[in-house]
Amino acid sequence: MLVDRRTWVVKRRCMEEALELIKAEGKRVGSPPVWRLYEPKVGGFDLLALEMEYESLEAYEKWWAEYSASPEAAAFQGKLYELTEVGGANELWVLAE
Repeated sequence: MLVDRRTWVVKRRCMEEALELIKAEGKRVGSPPVWRLYEPKVGGFDLLALEMEYESLEAYEKWWAEYSASPEAAAFQGKLYELTEVGGANELWVLAE
């Protein structure tokens, strides 16, 4: 199993809009089978985290290639860029057995 964990630093007063934007995009594309969006509850930071699970590196690469090829993906990224600051991360994790 491969977990793609992405985080974004959200601009002040833009958290709700960023949450709704990401949720709507997940619904639009059907998301990978396992898809979790986390919002902060304690700590005073404006960070969103998204985790998506894939069966393999090949499945991850295929999903992102197909998604990235769509004009809707570029439009989504532009809107998300307007709501976020520089920072965040994109991490790939494998389950340690």
